[in-house]
Amino acid sequence: MLPLFIKCCDDLISNWEKMLSSDGSSEMDVWPFLQNLARDAISRTAFGSSFEEGRRIFQLLKEQTDLTVQLMLKVYIPGWR
Repeated sequence: MLPLFIKCCDDLISNWEKMLSSDGSSEMDVWPFLQNLARDAISRTAFGSSFEEGRRIFQLLKEQTDLTVQLMLKVYIPGWR
């Protein structure tokens, strides 16, 4: 598992290096990159493929999570609240 995680981190760092300006500095929002790092690490270790190859699976999981949260807010279960 560790070699796959190292590969994910190396890919992330190389992407960041490509985004640097000529003076070697850059400002960016790292949150989306960290989310993709976690997704990529899970994909590589659990499914044997990168996040880019399994992007549709993660889109479906996100949609399912959003729908579940919406359902929990709309359904009244006596004694729940």
